[in-house]
Amino acid sequence: MNNREKFLYNELILLAWGASVQRSNLYKPNFDTQKKLTGAFRKTLVNFFEESLLKSYINPCEEDTHIDNLEMFAAFGTTAGSGYLGPDGYKLGVAQKFLNLMLKYLWCIGTISEPPHCPVDRIIISRTELKGKMNWTEIKTTCEYKKAIGAIKKSANEAGLSVAQWELKVFSRR
Repeated sequence: MNNREKFLYNELILLAWGASVQRSNLYKPNFDTQKKLTGAFRKTLVNFFEESLLKSYINPCEEDTHIDNLEMFAAFGTTAGSGYLGPDGYKLGVAQKFLNLMLKYLWCIGTISEPPHCPVDRIIISRTELKGKMNWTEIKTTCEYKKAIGAIKKSANEAGLSVAQWELKVFSRR
């Protein structure tokens, strides 16, 4: 990677991280979110993403593999942040937001193939039949995540688009 590409990649990581942890109540109550600790946690998760997950997406990734990767990512994050995360650990909703947003960014700049899913957040949920019925920051189980993806797939199918293409179109109209 040249310097321009490194700069852009690092900015995308920061954007994805910020979007995934905002309003997520990820840390223990009254935890002083010292940049040293949260920065180290972010670096640990980014390293895991780069070393263990990213290669799965260079070529098209099957949905089952993506869900397995998401579960591994959330479990790894829960273990890595056990000293300062809240009782729910690195919640699946927060983990999917970071992972799916990074994949969206990397797909949009042509680094990886189209991802099987999209970032699930308030805006996207509000464009489905789950509007007002689900909060992405509270997704804790694979079953809840699959329910959100099922509603997104339904909306995407109605528009004749893949999930990733539908989300890009809907999110862009914001």
